[in-house]
Amino acid sequence: MPWVIMSEDNPDKRHLRQDDALMQEHIDYEAAIKNRILAAGSTRSDDGETPTGGMLILDVETREEAEALFNADPFTRAGLRTNVTMTCWFKAFWDREQQF
Repeated sequence: MPWVIMSEDNPDKRHLRQDDALMQEHIDYEAAIKNRILAAGSTRSDDGETPTGGMLILDVETREEAEALFNADPFTRAGLRTNVTMTCWFKAFWDREQQF
């Protein structure tokens, strides 16, 4: 079951994106759980360059599993994530194909 997790960057912690070691930890973590990730990436300002937050779509059975995976992310643990929303998602279209 897909779970969409949206978050904003904590304004007081945006500098964490410049921490190369932390960024690598984040990338390594997502690679380690890639079998549960349907999509992931940063959200950006209208210029397409400036990161503003993150979006993660996980394929897990429960909210608790989604929360545990999100909370284990090094970016989350470091305090970068704020204003988090988590929603179960019903796929109507996926990769331009109708799902129902």
